[in-house]
Amino acid sequence: MTNVSELLRDLVAIQSISGNEGPIADFVCAFLAANGIDSERAGHTVLARLERGSGARFLMNSHLDTVPVGNGWTREPFAEDWSDGRLYGRGSNDAKASVASMLTALVALKSSRAWSGKVELALTACEETTNAGMGDAIARLGLPDGAVTGEPTGLGVVRAQSGLAVLTAEWHGRACHAAHVARVDHDNALLAAGRELQATAPYVEVGREHALLGKSTLVATVFESGQRHNVVPDRALAVFDGRIAPPFGAQDGVLALEARLPNAKISVRSARLRPIETAEDHPLVRAALSASGQSRAVGSSTLSDMALLQGVPCVKCGPGETARSHTPDEFILRTELEAGSAFYIRFVPLALEALSPKAVMR
Repeated sequence: MTNVSELLRDLVAIQSISGNEGPIADFVCAFLAANGIDSERAGHTVLARLERGSGARFLMNSHLDTVPVGNGWTREPFAEDWSDGRLYGRGSNDAKASVASMLTALVALKSSRAWSGKVELALTACEETTNAGMGDAIARLGLPDGAVTGEPTGLGVVRAQSGLAVLTAEWHGRACHAAHVARVDHDNALLAAGRELQATAPYVEVGREHALLGKSTLVATVFESGQRHNVVPDRALAVFDGRIAPPFGAQDGVLALEARLPNAKISVRSARLRPIETAEDHPLVRAALSASGQSRAVGSSTLSDMALLQGVPCVKCGPGETARSHTPDEFILRTELEAGSAFYIRFVPLALEALSPKAVMR
C-alpha cells in the first residue's frame, strides 16, 4: 500500500512555484505509472482516470503549484522530513496534502471493487495565479457529473464558495501645469476621486448576507493618479477587490459602486471566477458529509479551482487548515494527512452512487 506520508514528503521537496510545475508533474506521472495508472499531460497539469462498468463521472482535483516561499521561515521550506508528527514546507498544507491524499486514494480505488463508473483526477498547474491548469483540464476532460476540489478545509465540507470580481472606478478631469493652479482653469481628478472614495470606506456591501459566506464585499485596494509632480492629473483610477457570494455577481458590484461614486465610470476588469454553490440537500453533499463524519456543510471565502466547475454539483474538502496557507513555516499534521487519504477513499464510491440518476432524482 502506498505510504501517503512518504509521498507527501517527496512532493514537498520539489519546488513548484506557480508557472514552474514541470518537475513535480514529471514526478506525479512517474508515480502513477509505477502504480499501473496511465496519465496524460495538459501543459503541467496531470490527468488520470479509472473506469469500471457504467455509471457517473466523478472528478477529484487539486493543484500542484504553490505561492513563493517568502520571508520569515525558520525551517527549510523544501527538504525537511517528518518530525514529531509534522511536515513543514511550502505547499505541505496548501495543497500538496490534498494531492498526496488523492493520489493514494486513486491507487487504492484501482484495486477496489466497491465502485462503478469513471473516476478522473486533475492535478492542476497555475491555481495560485491564473487557474489556467483547471481550464486546460476541463477542455481535455469536459465537465464531470460531480467533483471534489482538494484544499485545506480541515475536512470540513464546503458547498458554497465566494467568487472574485475585480472592478475599476475611473475619474477624468482637466490637467494643467502645477505652477498655474491659481490662475488656470483645471479639474484635479485625484482630488475628485478622493472626495468620492470616502463613500466606500471601509468597504461596500453587495446584496444581502449569505447564510454560509456572510457579507459580499467590495474594498478599494489600488489607487493610481498622476505621473509627474508638476502636472495636475486629469485621470484617477481605483481598483476594487470584490468577494461576492451567490446569487450575486460582478454586475451587482457595479450597481453598488455607481450609487456611491456618481462621477466615476465603473467597469468590470475580471469576473471569471464566479461564486458557486451546491444545494444543501444534494446527494453529493450528503455523501461528503457521511464520508467526513461532519453534520453540516460550510462556506468558504477563499478561491479555488472549484470556481470553474459552474453547473456541476461539487464540494471543496481536504486535509489541513486554511489559516496555515501561504504562511512561513507552513505545515501539515500526519494525522490530518492520513485522515484526508481515508476520506477520499470513502467518499469516491459514495459520490458515484450519489450521482447516479436514481439518487439525484430522489
